[in-house]
Amino acid sequence: MKSKWDVLFALFELKKARLSVLAEKVGSKPSSVRQRLAQLLRESLVSQEARGLYEPMTDSARVWSIFSIMKFCRNRGVNYNFFLTREFANVVQVASGKEEVLLADFKHLNYRTARKYLAYLSMVNLLFIVSKKPLAAKLVREPVFEDVLSLFGLKKKEKQAGKPAVSNDSYKEIENLLAGFKALEKGVGFADVEEQQKIEFTSASTQLEGNTFTLEQSKDLILHDIVPADKKLKEANEVKNYYSAVNYLLAHLNEPLSIQFVIDLHRIIVFNSGVREGFRSANVSIQGNPFYKVSYFSEILPKLEELCRKINEFLSKKRGVKETVKFASFVYNEFQHIHPFEDGNSRATRLVWNYVLLRRGFPLINIYSNARQEYLSLTKLARERNDAKLNSFLAAIIKDNLYKLTRA
Repeated sequence: MKSKWDVLFALFELKKARLSVLAEKVGSKPSSVRQRLAQLLRESLVSQEARGLYEPMTDSARVWSIFSIMKFCRNRGVNYNFFLTREFANVVQVASGKEEVLLADFKHLNYRTARKYLAYLSMVNLLFIVSKKPLAAKLVREPVFEDVLSLFGLKKKEKQAGKPAVSNDSYKEIENLLAGFKALEKGVGFADVEEQQKIEFTSASTQLEGNTFTLEQSKDLILHDIVPADKKLKEANEVKNYYSAVNYLLAHLNEPLSIQFVIDLHRIIVFNSGVREGFRSANVSIQGNPFYKVSYFSEILPKLEELCRKINEFLSKKRGVKETVKFASFVYNEFQHIHPFEDGNSRATRLVWNYVLLRRGFPLINIYSNARQEYLSLTKLARERNDAKLNSFLAAIIKDNLYKLTRA
């Protein structure tokens, strides 16, 4: 059954419509849509003209707040009906006030309700599972949650200061999850999952850069060369190029990391896109963040050679999970700050980061686009470099990926 929010969203798209047209747009019977419109009229969210035309109350701040939430949800493949409830807002208020939230923190709410919303947020990658026993989770930093709180007149709680360091227990949990993943990897039929992992990684990484291809559209493009009519060829090429770069990485995974290896990855990423291949020959700055320091072009080669040396030296010796995760986070930040190319730096960074992890038995690790706000605040939009904070974020990402892969 269509909700009043579905009717309101359809009305936003139509701008102004009669009942029959609106019912057709919503895909529901006119009698059902009329009931939903009556609710919206009572709440002063829509108006009705004498001629029988309905339209959103566009002079209402509340209406625009609702539309903003709806638009975010539609763009991210999220069900806005979850977001537009007071129950959800109550859960968000509790979860947004802590670095890590426990189920016990929802004692004044219904535990089953809290679990339902936490599970949904985890499914759409807006919340990371930090621990299963006891259940602990971390809400991603995303402005839409503030819109939800404001809509229901709730104040955002000041987030309790938390240490950026990852606890030894957390590293131990990653180690146990990784062991579980490796056990599954040996199972019959698990090889079938590898292709899906590559497609999911390609989709997640390109979406982080603003590519609008959904996971299903990326899958159709990669497997069947289907380009949706509403998508640009440039975006399709970005997806196909990145998938090729992932395959190149996996095919050469046992090789030491070298300058040529990095250049080859970048060449595949930007193939036929109009972006200059190879190292940049001029100094650049990060748009919108003058505080983010990247290397002078004359420093790129020596710094990248040193980073490759450190990576190869690290991988030449036996290392534990804690050391691997922390070192991989350092590699991520270092490569980003070297910023060797005119474009494609972040996509290349995620491949180099995964190179380190893959060599230590980890699967491909996705950074989901729904975590983009927090991801950017710790990388290209950071006022200063902080490896510990980035490591805390990436460790949570790794753990969440392993939870999903092992269904622990």
